[in-house]
Amino acid sequence: MDRTIRTGTFLLLGLALLLGVWAALPKPSPTAAPPFPTSTPLGEDVSPVTFRPASNPSYDPPSTAPSQHPKTGRYVAAWMPTDWDTAEARASFEANLDILDEVSPIWYEMRSNGTLMVLGGARDETLIRLAHEADILVLPCLTNGFDPERTGYTLGHPERRSKFVQRILDEVEEYGYDGIDIDFEAVPTEERDEFTAFIRELAAGLHEKGRLLSVAIHARTGEKGGAPGAQAQDWVALGQSVDRFRIMTYDYHWRGGGPGPIAPIYWVQEVVEYARTQVDPARIELGIPFYGYDWVGDKGSGVRWSEIQELLDAYRPKVNLMEWDGNGEVAESWFTYRDRDGLHTVWFASRRSLEAKLELLVRYDLAGIAIWRLGGEDPAYWEAIRRILPRDPYEVQRSVLRYLPEP
Repeated sequence: MDRTIRTGTFLLLGLALLLGVWAALPKPSPTAAPPFPTSTPLGEDVSPVTFRPASNPSYDPPSTAPSQHPKTGRYVAAWMPTDWDTAEARASFEANLDILDEVSPIWYEMRSNGTLMVLGGARDETLIRLAHEADILVLPCLTNGFDPERTGYTLGHPERRSKFVQRILDEVEEYGYDGIDIDFEAVPTEERDEFTAFIRELAAGLHEKGRLLSVAIHARTGEKGGAPGAQAQDWVALGQSVDRFRIMTYDYHWRGGGPGPIAPIYWVQEVVEYARTQVDPARIELGIPFYGYDWVGDKGSGVRWSEIQELLDAYRPKVNLMEWDGNGEVAESWFTYRDRDGLHTVWFASRRSLEAKLELLVRYDLAGIAIWRLGGEDPAYWEAIRRILPRDPYEVQRSVLRYLPEP
C-alpha cells in the first residue's frame, strides 16, 4: 500500500515538473505539422479513437521540431483574395495580425501544360514582410482554376509532374514563402492515384527545404459521395503527406443548387467524425465560411456580410434563424426579398454557427480552422474566435500527455 502511494506521488510530482519545464521553454521556429496528440478527443459523447490510417496500421507520423504556432490553442488560417475585394481583404488581414497563424493569398493557377499562371497581387513583398513580422506563415494558394481538364496532362505523366513540382519549389524558395497551399477542385476520379503521387512528391520536396504543404479537401461523410472531385482525394494517403488537411466544410447548399443552409452544424459534425478516423486530427483544419449565398430560384451568387447588411437596410426583410431541422442543429439565418429579378432567398452563417463550429473544433481536438475567406465578414466572427480559442487549454494537454506512458 505504501509503495503504491509513493509511486503515485512520484508520478504526480513528475507530471508537475514536466508542466513547469514545458511552460518555461521558449517557442521554437515554425516548421512542419504538430505531433500527433495521444490525448482522448474531448466531449461527453465522443468515444475515444486511436488514429491509424486504414491502409497502413503501423504508420507513425515522423517526428518534427515543434512550432511557434498556434498562437492560441488552435491554428487560425485564412485564404485571402488579392485580385478582387482587395481593399476589404487587406483590411481584414491587417486587423487580425495578432491571432492569425497562416495566410494563403490566392496567387497562382496551374495551366494545363504544367506551368504556373501568376494572378493579380501575387509575390507581394510588403504583404510577406508584414505577415512574417507578425509571426504569420505565408502559404500562397495554387488552384487548378477549378477546371477538371487542367490536371491530367501534367499529373498523369511522371516527368511532367516532376517538372511541375520543381516549378512550385523554385517559386517557394525564390519568394521566401513558408510553403504552399494546393486547392485543386473537381479533379476527375480516375486521376486519384496521379493526384496522390503529386502531393507526395511535392510534400517530400517542401519538407526537404523545411517548408509546409497544405491541401484543400472536399468535404464528405464517408468513403463515397461528396462534391465533384471528392473521390479523387485519398484521405488516408494525403493525410500522411501534408502538414495541413483543410476540409472545406461549406457549400452543403451551393450556388448551383437550391437555397438552404451553407454549413449546417449536424453535417459539419458528420464530416469531422469521419475525418478523424482517416487523418491525424492534429493536421485537420476545419473550413469556416465567412460568406453567404443569394439565390434566385436555383441560381445563387456569393455575398459577403457587408453586402448582406446593405440588403437588410434596403429591403427591411424579416430575418429568420433556423436553429434545428429534422437532421439536427443548423444555426444559420435566412431571409427573402423581391426585386426586378424575382424572389431572392439569402442564407448566411449566424454568430452562433461559428461558435458551434469552434466548439466542435475543441471537442474533437482538431488542429484549427481555415477561413474562406478574408474581406467583408462580420466582425462578430473575430470576436468569437478571440473569445473561444485563447481559452482552449488542450495544446498544453496534448504536449504533456504524449510523454506519459500508455495506461
